[in-house]
Amino acid sequence: MKNFILHLSIAFLCVVCSLSFQYCCFITPLDPAEVKHNISYLSSDLFKGRLPGTLENYQVVNIIKNYFKKQHLKPYNGNYLESFKVLYPKRIEGSPYLKVLDKNSFTIKQYKYGIDYKEDMLNFRGNKISFKKSNILLEKGNSFQIHKDNKYFIFYNPEDDDLNFRSSFMANSGQSMFIMIKKQTAHEIKKYIDMGYEISCFIPFENNQTSIYNIIGYIKGKDSNLPPLVLCAHFDHLGTDLSGKIYSGALDNASGTSFLLGLVKYINSLGKPDRNIIIASFNAEEFGCLGSKAFLQKYSEELKGGKVMNFDMIGSNKKIPLTIMGSKCDTKNTGFIREIANLCLRNKVEFKYVFENSSDHEYFRAYAIDAVTLSDEDMSKIHRPEDKPSYIGSQSIERCFKVTSDEIVKYAFQNNFFVLYCGRLFLLSAVGIILILKYTEKRSRMTSSKSGKNHYSSSS
Repeated sequence: MKNFILHLSIAFLCVVCSLSFQYCCFITPLDPAEVKHNISYLSSDLFKGRLPGTLENYQVVNIIKNYFKKQHLKPYNGNYLESFKVLYPKRIEGSPYLKVLDKNSFTIKQYKYGIDYKEDMLNFRGNKISFKKSNILLEKGNSFQIHKDNKYFIFYNPEDDDLNFRSSFMANSGQSMFIMIKKQTAHEIKKYIDMGYEISCFIPFENNQTSIYNIIGYIKGKDSNLPPLVLCAHFDHLGTDLSGKIYSGALDNASGTSFLLGLVKYINSLGKPDRNIIIASFNAEEFGCLGSKAFLQKYSEELKGGKVMNFDMIGSNKKIPLTIMGSKCDTKNTGFIREIANLCLRNKVEFKYVFENSSDHEYFRAYAIDAVTLSDEDMSKIHRPEDKPSYIGSQSIERCFKVTSDEIVKYAFQNNFFVLYCGRLFLLSAVGIILILKYTEKRSRMTSSKSGKNHYSSSS
């Protein structure tokens, strides 16, 4: 009976050892170096800031689509590409100007683009304005609002005279155009206006409608009737200004996109999940989360009961907490928020809460679907040309993966024991097999020795 138990124990430990070894060998953790490489590529000058509506944005769409194919993701509802229409700021012919005109329309002062003034990208429903003092509707400090021909224009002095910040594009803004001006430029314009001169400004952008694309794939689960896990990130950014300065968007959000692509390899290495995992690469987040909005308008019913993890700005090299971002309707006691916070605590990841509708979790929450955005909320270079891959750090990528991978295994693989503890199981089972074999060998020697003594005694 004892031998039977020992043999059974060895057989069991061999199975455990074999399975855990397979998981150890085949699970491919997210590679921070590969993520950083992809961030550098997507934020390179080649793609000129990935502005929706531009050729470069379409090029990135194809790159992500081909990656989905290579990683054997299935096209969601039969197509990787989900088309939707947007208004976008289209570059048109002409050179920008901000100048002072006398009563005969002669130019007496011309300001320098990028030095004295620059467009903010919020809207271009109008792109040309000439005004006098009578057109100033509101003046506050070094900023003023112009009203002419039933259109409104804002000239404002940005904080610290910084003309490099570029706002997201919002075609539904009530203002027709926004122009940033230096403090000195504002003072001079006021003086010229008081003297009766006219100010004329032209920015060669206009609102134009086009079709752009989200890229949606999925990993088929064992039970497609279960609510899915959605993993997502936006890939668009803010393009270039009129001098050709590129807003690369390395942290925002080549980082989240590259992190998402890295997760695909990791998930594929785990085997077949228990439920579908949707991988969504959204466009036009910088236009007001329009890509995720279009996705939800189409598929909200299929996503009910699911969970969403969105990645926006992952990889800051600054020592800041990981941000768990919920919507304005959430609190730290919201179920899914609390769940992610507990995973942070378990992994000893420092974190903080933010509750804003400022990323693609917004529309999921509007449809009452559990969703969080994980983010390194480092705003020091965001929406500026300085947002480059040289400021990306591996440690922030690794800590986000710790939390994300735990949630993936928990929700999509039902806390698969071998996935969670394959290393420990392999070690313990291997040690167990060795100990049992040594015990069996020792016991066999003792039995042989005892048998030999009995034989000698009986011969005597």
